[in-house]
Amino acid sequence: MCGSLHKSPDANIGAIKNVLSSTDVEILQKNEEMGEENVPKNTWQKFWKALEVPHEDKPLSVLRNPDLEPILATQRTWGFWSFFAYWGLPNFAVATFSTGSALLALDLNIQQSIGSLVIANVLIAGFTILNSNPGIKFHIGYTLSQRMIFGIYGSFIGIIIRVGLSVVLYAYQAWLGGLCMNMVFDSFSQNYLNMKNTFPDSVPMAKKDLIGFLCFQLIQMPFSFVRPRHVNIPSIVTCFMTLFSVIGMMAYLIHSNGGPGPLYHTKVLLSSSQRSWMWLYSMTIWYSGVSPAVANQSDYSRFSSGSLSCYLGLFIGTVLPGTFVSLAGMLCASACKGLYGSAYWTPNEIVEEWLNTNYTSKARAASFFIGVSFTGSQLFLNLTQNGYACGMDLAGIFPRYINITRGTLFVQLISWVVQPWTFFNTSSSFLNVMSSFGVFVTPIMTLSIIDFYWVRKAKITLIDFFTISKKGAYWYDFGFNWRSISCLLLGIVLGLPGLAYESQADHKANTAMMNYYYGYMFFIPLVTGSLYCGITYIFPAHHEKMCQVDPLDFFRCFSGAERQKLGMLPFGEASICEYIEAEDPQEGWQKTTVEHEKGK
Repeated sequence: MCGSLHKSPDANIGAIKNVLSSTDVEILQKNEEMGEENVPKNTWQKFWKALEVPHEDKPLSVLRNPDLEPILATQRTWGFWSFFAYWGLPNFAVATFSTGSALLALDLNIQQSIGSLVIANVLIAGFTILNSNPGIKFHIGYTLSQRMIFGIYGSFIGIIIRVGLSVVLYAYQAWLGGLCMNMVFDSFSQNYLNMKNTFPDSVPMAKKDLIGFLCFQLIQMPFSFVRPRHVNIPSIVTCFMTLFSVIGMMAYLIHSNGGPGPLYHTKVLLSSSQRSWMWLYSMTIWYSGVSPAVANQSDYSRFSSGSLSCYLGLFIGTVLPGTFVSLAGMLCASACKGLYGSAYWTPNEIVEEWLNTNYTSKARAASFFIGVSFTGSQLFLNLTQNGYACGMDLAGIFPRYINITRGTLFVQLISWVVQPWTFFNTSSSFLNVMSSFGVFVTPIMTLSIIDFYWVRKAKITLIDFFTISKKGAYWYDFGFNWRSISCLLLGIVLGLPGLAYESQADHKANTAMMNYYYGYMFFIPLVTGSLYCGITYIFPAHHEKMCQVDPLDFFRCFSGAERQKLGMLPFGEASICEYIEAEDPQEGWQKTTVEHEKGK
């Protein structure tokens, strides 16, 4: 009698033993034990049981919840425009518009700054494409990839780094979002535009700024309950709205000024050597702002409906808007310098100048549309790259009690503790050291690429992500992969002296360490990657499942074509009845199925 395998992926082990190795069977049994539902026996246990995330009939354990499992085929709906928008969002944003203030401060002119950005954007797109395939091919996110690289327990290192960056960057982007909200409110009322600050001088913010920040935070919160894959459409809309706003601002300012302004004609007085290092540093500064998104690209590439649409969308979304918006911001600031005597680097400064000069219906309409556009881009940028990302990471640390929604709400609430207003309104060195964020995630990105392509030959097993069995492919030594962890620590440590010099400008800097810091976008991958290749060559991680895939589609996440390409059988389908072991085990497992119509 043939029976259907319709339960959870850890069930019906006896029916599939014939196609699995003894290691696979042990791992499945361990996973099943970890996911067993325990009936609470006292009030304390009932309390913790009530706090568990909703999981319906899916397994829940210390390593697993529904948000961590590979994405199903029906949920992979992102195409070209979705990835264009996802990578367009960090470009159609206030930080990118004002990038020129940091680059021109390096004594480069506009033309040379744009040249460095073009090169940086192409390289960033290349890094991102390489880091996309764990998500595209195996439909897993950043959190699971950390278990592959650093081990089941070692993965907490990479996850905690990303959580820390998410909290800080979420607060930073939310504060900028509040400034964008104020453009909308300014268009409603001249009294709001000229609101007096009633806070004492010891408080490093204005009353008006606090209102904008509070309103922006309140608008973001309901989106915590929206699944990340569903924000692609509004992201596309806000990208194009912001594009039209940027074009309109640039056209108006250049036309009113009669040209691009004085900053455009600035001469570069640096020596050829200094110029080379400043080019390198300008590329690193730009890369740093998007480096966390590059590292955790698999969180969103797993939503891809096809690899080509993902690659093209992210490449064009990175290169074109990243170059154009930065150029537009520099030209607007240059034109403002000619028109108003000051170079305004953010949209809200430009809009306030217009409204204070002449509070007309035309200026108010411009303020409203520009404010809505930039508020939208800040909103979905912050959600996708910081809010949801933090939720995914926290779900990897506390799977029983945190899912993406709860994790996103957490980062929204905790972002107040960061006090982002101090970044902008005090002598805080935060804005000066933002270019250092990539120091922490670039080694992770490098290790991920090398481990996936070189060590594992782009083949990984999925059931091993959710087990603490010592026979699991990602157990390594006591749950830690010392090879990758040591390379990660070295990559970070080498960048710390430059970070210290950048934050403490009064200290005399070591030239070699500063140059390393200026070009860490290139040097960290070179050092970390070379060391990891050498260590894994000398001390390879031996495992019987290395460079293999699961024999069965345990999570039912692959399409028929994908299973055929991977040499994998479906699992849990009503038509699958029997698995027969090959007579000669040395030739591998021969998998045959006896199919029956459903209902028979």
